[in-house]
Amino acid sequence: MTWISTFTGRHFNYTAPSVDDVDIHDIAHHLSLINRFCGATHWPYSVAQHSIGASYLVPPEFAFEALMHDAHEAYVSDMMSPLKLLLPDYQRVENNVEVIVRLRYGLPLKTIYGHPRFCNTDF
Repeated sequence: MTWISTFTGRHFNYTAPSVDDVDIHDIAHHLSLINRFCGATHWPYSVAQHSIGASYLVPPEFAFEALMHDAHEAYVSDMMSPLKLLLPDYQRVENNVEVIVRLRYGLPLKTIYGHPRFCNTDF
């Protein structure tokens, strides 16, 4: 099985992801329940909280992109970077899902976080 059922009941297929399977309600719900840093914080800190915070740290014209910068994690979770480096197949799937989410919401395929102006925003 290479698919998951989402909060809204959609089937999201990792081997053939489609923009039609991406839903903002799933993204909001899933990210609100995924803890950053594998929960290694003193209090719950969700990916949704992080994304909302990031959206306030950039100029208004980039707020939606900042809000959605980790939206793909609704489908692939928030894996810690040191572990992610050891799993090239996971990285490939994550990259594919990120592209699908960006296409679904009309976001540029190249994230603003590679730009020096925003590199410290993704805390």
